[in-house]
Amino acid sequence: MIEILTDDHYDKIMDVFESTKKRIKIASPFLSINMAKKLCDIVNNHNIVCTFITRLYLEDMYAKANSIDAIEMMMNAGIKVYALKGLHTKLYLFDDNVGIVGSANFTSGGFISNFELSLMAVDEMALLSNLHDYYDNMVSKISNSDEGLITTEILGVAREKYKSLLDSKKSGNSTTSIFMCGAELDKKKYDSVEWKISEIKSCVDEKDIMQEVFRENIEEVKYNYTIWLKFAGEGSDRLNPYEKFPMIKVLLDGKKVYVENYPYKVGAIKEGDAVYLAAITTDTKGKNQPVIVGSGIMCGFTENNRVQPMWIQEYDWMERYPYYCVLQEAKILNTGVTNGIPLSIVWDELGSNTYVASFGRNETLVEVARKHYQKAHMRLSGNAKNFIDMKLKELGKKYGFIEYISE
Repeated sequence: MIEILTDDHYDKIMDVFESTKKRIKIASPFLSINMAKKLCDIVNNHNIVCTFITRLYLEDMYAKANSIDAIEMMMNAGIKVYALKGLHTKLYLFDDNVGIVGSANFTSGGFISNFELSLMAVDEMALLSNLHDYYDNMVSKISNSDEGLITTEILGVAREKYKSLLDSKKSGNSTTSIFMCGAELDKKKYDSVEWKISEIKSCVDEKDIMQEVFRENIEEVKYNYTIWLKFAGEGSDRLNPYEKFPMIKVLLDGKKVYVENYPYKVGAIKEGDAVYLAAITTDTKGKNQPVIVGSGIMCGFTENNRVQPMWIQEYDWMERYPYYCVLQEAKILNTGVTNGIPLSIVWDELGSNTYVASFGRNETLVEVARKHYQKAHMRLSGNAKNFIDMKLKELGKKYGFIEYISE
């Protein structure tokens, strides 16, 4: 399968991160501290072997298109980081079965803020084999160069020169630094001052605008787990607004458990993640929209989480939603779903800061809706969690809650 990525780069790569089992290979001229941290977390938590090809130009650092701190963080996490002069490739490979190639750099801008276009290949083994060959061949050539593999010594020299560059620019000097570290696959070309000046100019023209620029003074609330918004029902088959939220109970290994179903594997869901359940229904004003009715805590998704035949006998729609996650526990409003929290109220309060993928971007509702079209679930920001918790507490005093706990 080959899929086009536009507004959904961040969601896709986070999902793929979480489902990767053995290795990650990345080539990106630019990287940001935020994305580097997410990569390091995945590598450390899942014992992933990772290599990263980037470029080490001082002007990239000054333009905030790259980060010495991010490179050092990755090296400390055990990631082999290579530098290549003239690198413009953006390539992401996960195990043997997933690859992304396109315009997006490994930055907050590349995956969240900018307008990017990439292709994601899943199980296209011939294509992916060629992409792996391309990457491995590049690493082999880079490794033969004295400055190909970034070491602590190389990074130390870069830091000293970068500090001098900053001091010079602060003093009003407009001189452009052509200092570059990295492998030279065409030494004659890269030794040319004319090429270096041209390359630096292209760096400035191409540089990413970091996500922090868009966020201004807005602070995103962070939790040490993912917060999901899960939808139940469909636009063509909305839940009855006057009935209570239908919890799905099945028999699993002799135990009664509550589950949420999905049309695809959801490897990004981890043990202890929070979930807010939203009914696709009609609100109290007669408007068709999702209404949040409660919250829960998820068990982690595994490859074995595929619905069992006997479940389909009771819930025939599970054929269209063949994967599931078990709810450890849930707390649902004891009233018709129409009396919950309309999603529009959350949007009115937080706007695009409702979701992680659009936080700080001041996107319109139409833009965000297009990005999340027909998704079974989405990542909520910590800000949204706090607001929804407050509203659920208010509604709980009025209607009470029904508690569900899996055995």
